[in-house]
Amino acid sequence: MKLFKALLSIAFTSLLIWALQTKFGDIPPIGEFLNPVSGFWQNAESRDAQPEENLHLEGLQGKVTIHFDEHRVPHIFAENDHDLYYAQGYLTARDRLWQMDIQTRSAAGRLSEIAGPKALDVDRYHRRMGMTYGAENTLKGFMKDQVMKMVIEAYTEGVNSYIHHLNKRDYPIEFKLLGYAPEEWKPINCAYLLKLMSETLAGGSDQFAMTNDLKRFGAKDVNDLFPDYPFHEDPIIPAGTPWNFKPLPIPKPSKDFIALMTDTIKPKERIPDIGSNNWAIAGNKSASGYPILANDPHLNLTFPSIWYQLQMSSPTVNVYGVSLPGAPCIVIAIIKK
Repeated sequence: MKLFKALLSIAFTSLLIWALQTKFGDIPPIGEFLNPVSGFWQNAESRDAQPEENLHLEGLQGKVTIHFDEHRVPHIFAENDHDLYYAQGYLTARDRLWQMDIQTRSAAGRLSEIAGPKALDVDRYHRRMGMTYGAENTLKGFMKDQVMKMVIEAYTEGVNSYIHHLNKRDYPIEFKLLGYAPEEWKPINCAYLLKLMSETLAGGSDQFAMTNDLKRFGAKDVNDLFPDYPFHEDPIIPAGTPWNFKPLPIPKPSKDFIALMTDTIKPKERIPDIGSNNWAIAGNKSASGYPILANDPHLNLTFPSIWYQLQMSSPTVNVYGVSLPGAPCIVIAIIKK
């Protein structure tokens, strides 16, 4: 009887250890997640923030100093441009690594690798939309310009420097929840991010829904329900301007093609308020006498924020504003007086 109880205890303990180290569906390995050495407990530890930091990393060519203001916004001071973008990549990864990773996976159609079958539709959609093809061609354009080539490669080096210094215990908690490790960053990931931004700004469409309406109700009812009047004012053409061009012929797709596109592909709905605008004031109309150029981005509210605020300063660069996590440079400059 004692032997039976001992064997039963060993079998139960072995089963428990196996279960704690195994992922079941969306649930990560509980044992790894609860591990006091490398689990989520490490993410709860507070780390004292230093107001100033000197980066000493392999790959830097000179001195780089990071000053953090009272809002924990980093101000990067580098002796050369390579180190400036290297430091930007390193700091952005340190603060937003999982956000950068998940955005890239989404654009590349690879979410299901970590999220399972529930993400297959999103992956299929992005692959059918040609996000990878677009990113590859965008990257080719980047690399033709020697300045942008340096910027992209330095930023990538900085991101990877942070990833290579990460211990499992220091992974952002999202990686621990989903049970996977961050991949090495690649230059094409910067292009993927821009494709994702393009999708946000111009990827929504009501054409599939309208085609379905046309199939179901016919042209007369659709024209009554959705008149073309608003489109008569876009673009605005002065009265009397001749339309001296030959309209392009409208292709007539087959019924099979229409059925395929409208029945199997479900694009994002068009959001009319997404987009951006800008305005300018001439110097003779401003109080300072200087011209003013301002923009007003209308983008999704996200958490973490779509923006990463910082200052970048080198012998040839001095700019303060916001960047997109995953892409180098400042996207929107902020002028403070």
